[in-house]
Amino acid sequence: RDPNLPASALYAYAALLDGHPYVNFTPSTGSSLGGLRELAERNEVPHMGRDGKTGETLMKSALGPMFAGRNLRVLSWEGHNILGNSDGLVLEDDTNKAGKIESKGSLLDDILGYETHNAVRIDYTPSLGDWKTAWDHVHFEGFLGTEMKMQFTWEGADSALAAPLVLDLVRLAAFADERGEGGTMSHLASFFKSPEGVDRHELSEQFRLLYDYAERHAEGA
Repeated sequence: RDPNLPASALYAYAALLDGHPYVNFTPSTGSSLGGLRELAERNEVPHMGRDGKTGETLMKSALGPMFAGRNLRVLSWEGHNILGNSDGLVLEDDTNKAGKIESKGSLLDDILGYETHNAVRIDYTPSLGDWKTAWDHVHFEGFLGTEMKMQFTWEGADSALAAPLVLDLVRLAAFADERGEGGTMSHLASFFKSPEGVDRHELSEQFRLLYDYAERHAEGA
């Protein structure tokens, strides 16, 4: 065993090798390694990940295309997140936090089509329990260089946001497996911050992948 191989990748390997669908809802490596993707395709096992999109990043993937579509240039986007459950405790570790910040921050430049100041902070606040709060400040430029701002606060119950997504992912993974579909389930991109096999992060386009998949199977039913 390679000591540098993450435990999540070993778990994915065991699942895919034994023919079980695999979904990674965490920022961990999981099945994102090239060799594991090849294994999934060779064994015709469906898999997808990574890092569930339930809060601030969901808002970014919905609002980012609005700024791009209206040609409102984002000068900076600051986000400060606090949460109090076990996820927050795990993110006290700098290595774990770095992976989460990377997945939360990278999609904005992809959506906008240019690099912008995009800072993300995450702090563990035990008293919040299962609740998480995100404060976002967006500084943008409009017509004739007019600078404007948008601010919003997102407060959500983490488990209540994640649970229905996990249930849907289980159903959709089982559905794909029953029909002999193997490899990356790219139609599930809207569920993840860093969706495997998909380079578009606009939420509406990711939803379209899922709708198209559902329509294809509905027509063939």
